[in-house]
Amino acid sequence: MKRLRPAAVAVAVLATAVGAAGCNDTVSSGAGKAVSDQLKADTSNWPAATPQQGLAKGLSLPLEEYMQTYEQTVVIAQAVRNLQSQCMARFGFDFRPPPAGNTPPPNDNDANIERRYGISDRTIAEKHGYGLGEPQQTGTRMPAISKAAMVVLSGRSSGEKNAKAATSYQGKDIPEGGCSKWAIDRIDAGDLDFSLAGKLNQESLIRSQESPEVSAALKKWSACMKEKGYTVDLPFNAVDLAPVEGSQKQIQVATADIDCKKSTDLVKIWFGQDAGLQRQQIDENQLALEEAKKKNDSAVKAAEKALRS
Repeated sequence: MKRLRPAAVAVAVLATAVGAAGCNDTVSSGAGKAVSDQLKADTSNWPAATPQQGLAKGLSLPLEEYMQTYEQTVVIAQAVRNLQSQCMARFGFDFRPPPAGNTPPPNDNDANIERRYGISDRTIAEKHGYGLGEPQQTGTRMPAISKAAMVVLSGRSSGEKNAKAATSYQGKDIPEGGCSKWAIDRIDAGDLDFSLAGKLNQESLIRSQESPEVSAALKKWSACMKEKGYTVDLPFNAVDLAPVEGSQKQIQVATADIDCKKSTDLVKIWFGQDAGLQRQQIDENQLALEEAKKKNDSAVKAAEKALRS
């Protein structure tokens, strides 16, 4: 999840389920019932804040504290959509995007702890191998929108990125950047940036893999796989042994992969090294990480307030 770009929101809201939030949950932001009632999406298939089963059950990395949860993403997205609808209504347009949160990802945040060290849930592997099965998507179709409505939504004369700014519609002033930017600015979500946490997250994974402890555990895992008839050096490469998603052969490789992770304690060893590195990273980047987190928390609170109103 990178920086939110308000100018692109008009396109994003029509193209993605999260849409106008432009950002990346179980309802973990502390949203109350009044807010939850506004999240009209089916939350039953949303990812949990921490894995509920498998070898990664209960694991959470330190940097996750500085990432946006899926629920926070949806809260912001829904607030922006509601505000966009209000703004568009002032110009006579009935603009009703579908509820945010109908296309949940398999993980709660960018750490992707469930598959960070390769697959870790045998129950899923027994059904889908290295795949996830068909994603559950409901009510995601975006509304048809006229050219005139797109002008008001985007604040541009043709809705195109390089088109000149449109300042009015039928005698009414269009907010700078259109209803899209106006909605984002109302909850101060235009400057959310999680790139530092994302960068550190990737670095810790790479560095932890190179640690003596993880290197030794990987060798044991590879030897275990060899005993089961599979020659592979890293869990990330195991899928290449059976690339057809969900095939019986892939399921056999995937379950062997997880069994070898369990017998060698690979996931916990790797997690331990990864978490240790992240704690160091946080110490070294505390101020910048806290500033990004503060902006996110502020945007979430503003979004929750907007949803209650």
